[in-house]
Amino acid sequence: MRGPLARRTAYDLTLLAVVLALTLLGLAMVYSASGIGALDALDDPRYYLGWQSLWALLGLSGMLVAMRVDYRLYRYAAVPLLLLAVALLAAVLVPGVGTNVNGAARWLRLGAVGLQPAELAKLALIVYLAAWLGGRRDRIASPSVFVPFAIATATITGLVVAEPDFGTAVVILAIAMTMYFVAGARPRVFAALAALATTGALAVAVAEPYRVQRLVTFLDPWADPARTGYQTVQSLYGLALGGPFGEGLGAGREKFGYLPYPYTDSIFAILGDELGLAGTLAVIALFLVLAYRGIAIALRARDATGALLAAGITTWLVLQAWINMSVVASLLPMTGLTLPFISYGGSSLFVGLIAVGILLNVGRQARSGAAVAPGGAGPHVASVSRAPRRRRNGGAPVAAARDRRGASRGRRHPLPLPRWSSRARE
Repeated sequence: MRGPLARRTAYDLTLLAVVLALTLLGLAMVYSASGIGALDALDDPRYYLGWQSLWALLGLSGMLVAMRVDYRLYRYAAVPLLLLAVALLAAVLVPGVGTNVNGAARWLRLGAVGLQPAELAKLALIVYLAAWLGGRRDRIASPSVFVPFAIATATITGLVVAEPDFGTAVVILAIAMTMYFVAGARPRVFAALAALATTGALAVAVAEPYRVQRLVTFLDPWADPARTGYQTVQSLYGLALGGPFGEGLGAGREKFGYLPYPYTDSIFAILGDELGLAGTLAVIALFLVLAYRGIAIALRARDATGALLAAGITTWLVLQAWINMSVVASLLPMTGLTLPFISYGGSSLFVGLIAVGILLNVGRQARSGAAVAPGGAGPHVASVSRAPRRRRNGGAPVAAARDRRGASRGRRHPLPLPRWSSRARE
């Protein structure tokens, strides 16, 4: 039975609760993982917690606004937003404008505030592709539709690779491919495009010596545990030291100078160290619920644009989380990606929460778009005709046989299709 709150709102409360839980857990883990380093370097153990809390407040405010803005209005801002993202990505490559950290120019520094344009670029590309492909699904394979899709994707991906940020480029490419497939790409065309994208990604992966070294280290991190395999080995130690239920929040040992980047890329290892297997499984379960709710929203979206927005945002958040956790568990080669809503990073948290607000609005529009029965009693349910009757030996009409659930044993109905699907319904 639905409670009073469920009857008053059309928002997906399960999705909202999952994101809030991940954000609150992220604040706790950032404080735990960064406190020692911040105290040693800045004499303030709450430094990173303060900034992350500020970005969380700004992100939640943006999410509340995005929840109430009709997602169909974003089509008017799609091109300007994409151009802004391209300009910012190009700006970080300009010497003296972009901030270079560990050999990568990924940030724009405005005083004490650092911005990562690649995070905005993910959302900008999703909005653009949803608006572009959503209104042209009947011509999805034509050059007039495919070429702008390919140019936008290649431009964003290429600028991110130039930073360099190979992990983010892979995520962006996967988002675009998923949205193109959901938009109705022909299997043969999609397979060829996927093969081309995979070949290009592999070529970029082996083009730089340090990426080749990461692949070699991934195959055997214990070959050089003190140098090239150090971060991988320490991440595995963090997961192992936690045991079933962890050493306790704040009591982990890997953050005491052992594990590099304990509050950003490697925060999942700290989480496993302090909250144990139970904590890591809980985080995985939360992201699985996020994936399920996102897919459900995409399937019941009112139109193709909403479905593509939901598919793109869900792919982004869930795929990035999977890559981050897989890298920590040494299931993938090392790459620098944050764990959404949990890792320290203002741009990632802020843009991610706004994206969730858009996803919630797509779900709200789908629910509120249902027809309402006369008198406002609730969603209108189409009347169901009586089961067909048949006569036996000319006798009285006899009701057709039914199964235990009361359904007729006649012709099986096909699976329901999304309301935005272009396939014919039988």
